[in-house]
Amino acid sequence: MEKHPGKQLFIDDFFVESMIGAHRVLNRPRKLTVDRPLDIPLDQPWEAEGGQFAGAIYDEENRRFRLYYRVWIGGRELLCALDSDDGMHWQRPCLGLVEWEGSRENNITNCPPGGLSILWDPHEEDEAYRWKRIDNKPTGTGEDGESVWRAFHSRDGCDWQPYPPGDYGKQKMLFNFGSPAESFGGVIDPDAPYVYYSQRGSGRRTRVLGRRDSRDFLRWSGLRTVIDQDLDDPPGTEFYAAGFDLANRTDRGLHVLMLHAFLTDLAEPYGIDDPEQYWGAESGPGALPARVDGVVDSQLAVSRDTVAWTRYREPFIPRGEAGAWDWGMVYADAPILHDGQLWFFYGACSLTHNGRAAQLGGVPYAGQKSWGKGVAVLRPDGYVGIEADSYAPGLLTTHRFRQAAGGEVRVNVDAAAGQLCYELLEDTGEPIPGYSVEDCDPIREDALDGVLSWNGSAGWPAVNEERRRRYPDLSPMEFYVKLRFHIYPGTKLYSITLDPPEVAMWQVAVPGRVD
Repeated sequence: MEKHPGKQLFIDDFFVESMIGAHRVLNRPRKLTVDRPLDIPLDQPWEAEGGQFAGAIYDEENRRFRLYYRVWIGGRELLCALDSDDGMHWQRPCLGLVEWEGSRENNITNCPPGGLSILWDPHEEDEAYRWKRIDNKPTGTGEDGESVWRAFHSRDGCDWQPYPPGDYGKQKMLFNFGSPAESFGGVIDPDAPYVYYSQRGSGRRTRVLGRRDSRDFLRWSGLRTVIDQDLDDPPGTEFYAAGFDLANRTDRGLHVLMLHAFLTDLAEPYGIDDPEQYWGAESGPGALPARVDGVVDSQLAVSRDTVAWTRYREPFIPRGEAGAWDWGMVYADAPILHDGQLWFFYGACSLTHNGRAAQLGGVPYAGQKSWGKGVAVLRPDGYVGIEADSYAPGLLTTHRFRQAAGGEVRVNVDAAAGQLCYELLEDTGEPIPGYSVEDCDPIREDALDGVLSWNGSAGWPAVNEERRRRYPDLSPMEFYVKLRFHIYPGTKLYSITLDPPEVAMWQVAVPGRVD
């Protein structure tokens, strides 16, 4: 499912033929929670022992944010819900579902305990199944006493009902580190409506990022490794998890991950008392060396097929300074487009994974490991900008697209401190008369949706008779053009949108195949 047809970000090479004198710059979101996390006091009686926030979810129909958090109190685990219209101020809805100390006036959902992920499903047509939950491990018990995997659905994300029992409950799988070996591998379906990325153990006993997919949300494929450490990563880099769109939608043709990179402390191997909880059932000693301490950064990764990923190795949402509430670990959620901005919620902690503070020589868990929820914002398409290398304009040439009956071109560009010029080229690279860089109407402003025009006329022209005479054997659908941008210093170019969008679809989608 494509959110913005015709739009291409310059975050990878997919729509870029060449760049000369220009380069990509990663743009970090602006933190709205620099000094402290979101003000969400857990001060109700059922929250007395503290809680842990899950990933933020966006209800696209009602344009509201939903935030779940788990609390453990009196031997019970409760899942509670918060709602927000603006992402900054949060309210407890009075759900009337679960009794607590004689009253149902609370925000406790009836969602059963267990490790879980929750989805607001844009694919679903039946409102009773609009919200879905999957467990990351078997949390139920079958008639034979064996553990079974469970799934739930809801109309509002608060009042939950179980899916009917079925063969899906017997799946040999987990969504995390201890996935059994028999659940690895299998066929990849890049067009599946649901996809799940999770940590899994490698043969080197390190954490890598795995991928599953599903057609019905109940039966899931095997776990395949899609992101592993490589030579561009510092030694000790592992991957703890990711923030992603479970609905497997593309954003301008891109799948976007907030990759949680675990930068481990190689000097601190750690003995695990119950290795089967981490590596799955296997023979070996009673304790296995593992990297447990380190910090967690959130990095940007993008893909066209959910398998091959382009990664930016620097922090996308940086951790705070030493002593800050988010110094130790930052786990970013999937991006949410709301009110003309990209919103990035993130869970963070002031301590390392093994509970050490920023001060050297700290003792693990000498202080309380307290979690908070932060938020940062970014302009739409603003992940990566193309900038000039130096004082001369940089050049970016797009891949070709069909000329046919003509159309409109729009760009997301910040040229308030610079200038963006452009020219329309034939497939050969020659400028089309009347559409040269001298004929263009330069953009000298910050424009989210700036229209390209030449001599006051917007868009690219249809195939004319002169070109038809030069190439009489070609039909109008076989003529191609491309754009060359002249990016002046002080300018950032983020994306291009072609209308009609199908002019750039020169490949044929083959369902079920990674193309």
